[in-house]
Parts: sequence; structure tokens; C-alpha cells
Amino acid sequence: MTGRADTEPVIVRVDRDRCIGSGMCALSVPGSLALGTDGLAAPLAGYADGGAELTDALSEAVDYCPVEALSLHSARGGYRIDPGE
Repeated sequence: MTGRADTEPVIVRVDRDRCIGSGMCALSVPGSLALGTDGLAAPLAGYADGGAELTDALSEAVDYCPVEALSLHSARGGYRIDPGE
């Protein structure tokens, strides 16, 4: 992961046009991501808008998404943390 800001809360964004609902992210970080009723990934609680703690498991889930549909952004500054641009 590039540009990691450990002290900053993060939000997860899901590119719904890319997500195929494989569920790998939801299985690896069930407290952060889940599959919604539409079968696509959705961030939970603070990860959706307010910001929550960046963990290694969350970073790995983003990095290993088979279609690169997930990204992490700073909850304070809005800039992209992972994957790098």
C-alpha cells in the first residue's frame, strides 16, 4: 500500500460499476465491509462516511480485490490513500 496515513481515519469507496460481489473483502474484514442486498460490496458504519481505523487487514482487502473496486481515502482530507494513483 502506498501513502498510508496510520494516524488518520479512512473511508472505503466501492466502485459499483467494477464490483462483482466476489465477497473476498467481506470475508477478510467482516467488521469493515459486507455484501449488500444487491450482492455488491458495501462499507459498514464509520468506513462509509465518518471514517474509521485503517487496519492491515482492511488494506489487504483493498489490495486483493480481484477487480480493483475498492479504494481507501482520508476521512479528513478526502485524498486517496490506497491504491495509489
